[in-house]
Amino acid sequence: MTNGRSQRAGILLHAKHALTPNGLGYCGPDQNGKILDHLHGSKAGDDLVSVLSKFEAAYPFIRMIGESTGRDPFDYSVTEAYWIGNSLLDRVAPTNFFEFASRDLKSKMGRSEAKTLFRDPGFVPKPHHSFYVMSLFARSGPSPTGDKLLKLMDSCRISWGEVSSVKGRELLVRSSPLRLSGGRLALAPPRTERVAYDPEIPGFSRVKAGDWVSLHWNFASERLTGRQVKNLRKYTLYDIAASNRLAQLGDGWEG
Repeated sequence: MTNGRSQRAGILLHAKHALTPNGLGYCGPDQNGKILDHLHGSKAGDDLVSVLSKFEAAYPFIRMIGESTGRDPFDYSVTEAYWIGNSLLDRVAPTNFFEFASRDLKSKMGRSEAKTLFRDPGFVPKPHHSFYVMSLFARSGPSPTGDKLLKLMDSCRISWGEVSSVKGRELLVRSSPLRLSGGRLALAPPRTERVAYDPEIPGFSRVKAGDWVSLHWNFASERLTGRQVKNLRKYTLYDIAASNRLAQLGDGWEG
């Protein structure tokens, strides 16, 4: 059973990572101002839940994870599992994820391709946000827009970075971008990049050099603990392996 504190924290974590793609018009209803207002006030009311429940991919994912593990979709452990990664992902039955992937993601992944990926005895896909992101593009095959797709994937996935300095409403962070190596996705060595952040979102008023943050669409979404950084890296690498396996089903990437 989910307690109120865990649900409130889960709703706000979910909103923090949904904020930027919603503002860009990529996902969910046109309610960015309402989401931001709730984040500024640390409010997690039913009206925010109603908005977040209309996101076309993120909400079905957390609903499936919640149903598979006996938790509310907005329990903190569930939303953390989806956006960042934790051991709850390992408790989702592969059969549940397969049915979800082949049914609810059928426009992104054919059922036959899902069967091929899910029946591999040495690999069990996890319902992590990066799996969804990378599976959208891994089957694109050789394309003159390959670099553009790679950049889009890199922006859409949740990445992580260490803050080097704070300048106004921007952070300089060191993070590892995606790259193509031998026709396969991989993480490149860390580089410094400039990202936006909102100091009015609780927690970010105290952000400083040495902190670790999650990054989504060039925006710092959440301050991360050491455990969360470790998990985000772990499941991202796992999702990269899934993406590379999916690419092998088609023509693959142009290296």
